[in-house]
Amino acid sequence: MNKDDPIDLNQERILNQQIVSLVTEEEPSRNLWSGIESRIKGVNSQSGRNNHNTNSWIWWGIAASLVISVGSLGFSWNHLRQAEILYAQMEIQQMSKKDDYKKTLNYQVDLMEQEFKLAKVGLISQISMNQTHIDKLLFSEIQRDLMGINQAAKQLKMAIEKQPDNAEFPKLLRATYQQELSVLTRLAKLDASI
Repeated sequence: MNKDDPIDLNQERILNQQIVSLVTEEEPSRNLWSGIESRIKGVNSQSGRNNHNTNSWIWWGIAASLVISVGSLGFSWNHLRQAEILYAQMEIQQMSKKDDYKKTLNYQVDLMEQEFKLAKVGLISQISMNQTHIDKLLFSEIQRDLMGINQAAKQLKMAIEKQPDNAEFPKLLRATYQQELSVLTRLAKLDASI
C-alpha cells in the first residue's frame, strides 16, 4: 500500500479486530524466574571468584614488591657499610704510609746528620791542631760563614718536620752539610804558609 492509494475500510476494520483480539500478556508455560535467578547468582559467584583471583594476584604483587624493596634496601645498606669500611681502611693505610714515610724520612735525616757529625769531628780535630798556623782574621771569617751554614741546616730541619712531603728539603739539607764539610776540609788543609 502506498500513501496515495485509497484506503480500503474493510481491510482496516479487519486489522483493528485482529489487534484487539491479540493477547497483551502471555504467561510462560513454566516458571522462568528460578532459572534467571540461578544464572544471576552464577554470574555473581563467577565474578566474585574472578574478583577473588584478581585480588589475590594484587596481594601477591604487593607482597613481591615489598620483598624486592626490602631486599634491595638490605643489599644497598650492606654495600654502603662495605664501602665505609673500605674507605676507613684506605684512610688508615694512607695515614700509616705517611707515618712510615715520616719515620723513613726522619731516619734518613738522622742518618745524614750522624754521617755529617762523624766527618765533622775528624775535621774539627785536624783544624784544632792547625789552628795556631791559621790567620786569625781568616779563621774568624770562616767561623762566621760556618755559623750561617749551621743556621741554614737548622731551618731546613724545621722545614722538613713541617713539610715532610716536600722532597727538596732533604736534598737541600744534604747539600748544606756537604758545603759545611767542604769548608771544614779546606780549613783543615790550611797551614802556616797561608
